[in-house]
Amino acid sequence: MSETLDLPVALAATPFDPEGKTVGEVVELVSRALRRTENEPEWVTHANFIDADCPDRFGLGPSAAWPGEQQYRRLSLSVERGNSEGWIINVDSVELIRSNEPGFWKSVPLMRIKTLSRSQAWSIAAVVSRMLDID
Repeated sequence: MSETLDLPVALAATPFDPEGKTVGEVVELVSRALRRTENEPEWVTHANFIDADCPDRFGLGPSAAWPGEQQYRRLSLSVERGNSEGWIINVDSVELIRSNEPGFWKSVPLMRIKTLSRSQAWSIAAVVSRMLDID
C-alpha cells in the first residue's frame, strides 16, 4: 500500500474552494481527488447518508450548503476505529454557540471516509486536511 501523505503536485496546485458549494459537491470533489491518488479509500460520503431531517444529530444532507468560515466556526478532522472493521475519517463543522456567557461548542457532521487500515486512514486524513485547509 502507498504511503501518500500529501497530494500529488498536480492536485496540490489545483485550487480547491468549498465556498458556495453544497455538501454533496464538496464530498464529490474530495472523492474524485482521492481516487487520483494511489491511496483510494473504500468509500467517501456525506455524513447524513440516511437523509434524516435532523442535521444536528445526523449531519448536513447533500443539498445543504457547505458551512462557510466565520469567527467562531471551523472544520474539524478526526480518525476513529470503525464499528465493525476499518477506520473512519470524520470531517465536522464545529461552532461556538454563545447563547449564554460561557457558551458551548456544537459539532455538525459533514463527511465520512472509510478505509481498512490505520495507516491508510491517517494518510487520507493528511490529504483531506490539506484540501480543506484544516492544517
